[in-house]
Amino acid sequence: MSVTGWDDTESYTLRGAGPRGTGDGTTRAGGSSLLTRVILMIVGCTLLVGLIAMGVSSVLVGRQQRDALTHRATLVGTLQASAMGQAVWEFDTRAVEAMIRGLMAEDPAVRSVKVWAASGGRGGHGEPLVALERPAGRAELTTVERQIAISGGNGERTLVGLLRLTYSLEEAESATMTALAPMAGLVFFSLLAVIGMISALLNRLVLAPLARLTRSAGAIAAGDYRVRLRNSRADEIGQLTVAFNHMAETVHDYTERLEQRVAERTEELRQSNDQLAVVNRQVMDSIQYASLLQSAILPDEREMARHLDGVCVLWRPRDVVGGDFHIFRALEGGRFLIGVADCSGHGVPGAFMTMTVSAILDHVLSETPDSDPAAILGGLNRMVRAALARGRDNPRFDNGLDIGLCLVRPDRGDLLFAGGRIGLHIVDPGAATVGEVKGDAQSLGYRRSDTGHRFTTHRVELAPGRSFYLTTDGFLDQAGGARGFGFGNRRFSAMLLEHDAIPMAERRTAFAQALAGHQGERPQRDDITLVGFTVSPAVTSASTATRADADASPSHPVHP
Repeated sequence: MSVTGWDDTESYTLRGAGPRGTGDGTTRAGGSSLLTRVILMIVGCTLLVGLIAMGVSSVLVGRQQRDALTHRATLVGTLQASAMGQAVWEFDTRAVEAMIRGLMAEDPAVRSVKVWAASGGRGGHGEPLVALERPAGRAELTTVERQIAISGGNGERTLVGLLRLTYSLEEAESATMTALAPMAGLVFFSLLAVIGMISALLNRLVLAPLARLTRSAGAIAAGDYRVRLRNSRADEIGQLTVAFNHMAETVHDYTERLEQRVAERTEELRQSNDQLAVVNRQVMDSIQYASLLQSAILPDEREMARHLDGVCVLWRPRDVVGGDFHIFRALEGGRFLIGVADCSGHGVPGAFMTMTVSAILDHVLSETPDSDPAAILGGLNRMVRAALARGRDNPRFDNGLDIGLCLVRPDRGDLLFAGGRIGLHIVDPGAATVGEVKGDAQSLGYRRSDTGHRFTTHRVELAPGRSFYLTTDGFLDQAGGARGFGFGNRRFSAMLLEHDAIPMAERRTAFAQALAGHQGERPQRDDITLVGFTVSPAVTSASTATRADADASPSHPVHP
């Protein structure tokens, strides 16, 4: 067992442990910087104590040296006063001066000597009998006075004069410094020894264990959770070591359990992802195939182009499949039906609605020989609602459609339009505005749809160069721009006027670019379907007569 309670100077790791985190920053933080600060504090404290001790010693030694010098001055004054009594009595100034010079030569601390005769006044008043002085310097001075007396034959003493000696304390100060020099050296070396011993013990008992704890903590932070410290101390450092080992053991166990759980969850997640990928692939395959089925019910643009002067179709479901579709049915006599429908729902539910509505529309057309658009929409409204009657008990189930349908009659030079919440936009060449024939404010097939509603038929002439457009609300409601507003009717009309001069086949690309410029990075919010077409009237004498008959019909003509 070592003195400090540590068996070795390094912490140990379990067998098979990883690299230890003993970086330079950890070493400095745990050892050098703290030791330096502690040594500086010790040096400061010991220097302060040493200075106080030296100050107290200098005061005491200085006082002793001053007392000794004052005592010597008193003895010297007493002896000199006794020696020069006869000479002062006889006013022998030469003898007195000789004595004074001898005294000053023997004692360098003497700065001035003055002798008064008794006839000159006691206490140093009047002119002195003899006075000798030399420079006093910067040191303090002390003065000693002694009476000069002679003894008679009968033993009586007679006062004959006064002696005044002035001593410099420079000798005392010099003696003080000489006496303190060995003491200062002793204190200095003692302080060095104390600093060294305290620093060594502090580093051994406190700083080195803390440095090992710091390195071990760094190793744990670096991912080595098997670090442990040996300990045989019962003091605070020992308790801290026990707490550290307990923490390291807890972290190690928790990490192992966590890694095991992470591995298990990762494997479960991988299996789930694999299953999800299979399901997603199956779903996407089904949706792609559903897209093929939905595309099969859409009219062929080449077939449409054979009956029209120009046609453009922009069909863009929000998902792979959607609830929008466009309609084209060729009839006898060169006539045909063309329109767009917006069924409720998106994605697969919307696609199911389009399939259902398309099948019902075929059935309604077979029962409507004259192909009147208003009659077709009325029959479609009733049959869609009847087909979806089984779901009416569920309040969340409410499906239907909006539709705009045109019967184009080139032989009569007009078209008949009927709409349920979808209108017909008309652009004449060179016009400054876009005309619109609004559909009825009535959707088809919904719970609130009126099965007895009679849709309005609008008649529009086929003029050369006139363009017709049908669109679902997905185009008009698409959010975009800086504030996220919809495309809107005003922007839609401006787009139609801007591109009216280019061929109809090229307008699809122009319309798509205009929509993309407005949409920006925002997602598509609804299915989009736009159908534009131009058709010229086939005017003959026979058709002129039939047009007169049509003008007498109860339809509502609209001349934009």
